[in-house]
Amino acid sequence: MNEELRETMEDTEECEEYERSGEVLETVELTIAIPEAGTLITCKDPSGIDQTPVPEIISKNDHYDIERTNERPEAYWKTYNTLEYYSDVRFEAGKSYTVFGKVKAGPGYIFNDPVTLIINGEEVPSEEVEDYSLEGDSFTFYFDITVK
Repeated sequence: MNEELRETMEDTEECEEYERSGEVLETVELTIAIPEAGTLITCKDPSGIDQTPVPEIISKNDHYDIERTNERPEAYWKTYNTLEYYSDVRFEAGKSYTVFGKVKAGPGYIFNDPVTLIINGEEVPSEEVEDYSLEGDSFTFYFDITVK
């Protein structure tokens, strides 16, 4: 094996060790509050940063939580198919709305890839859990909430 290839392989192995260090979390459990029918979702900024109301997501464990950016949780009402933020939409009883969220592991923890994600007691399909960080300490998800 040539020297350059061997060094590249060693660098990759070291990088993989760094990326995946920490106690592995196999399962993440979250509760998402069901919004009240009649509540208006507003969003003017294309980044979604000003969207209200923010989905209320509660972690069932102190080893992970919803990531925070600019003093707000990384959680939005966002369509799964078009990836657009809901705006000027009023929640209607019996209709489903998609929540997008980013989960961040606490210091010293990483997520299994794939992680088992359970929201409101329901296992989320693996195709709706994605974008694992290289370090293994965060991922994003989509989940549909039906308003009552």
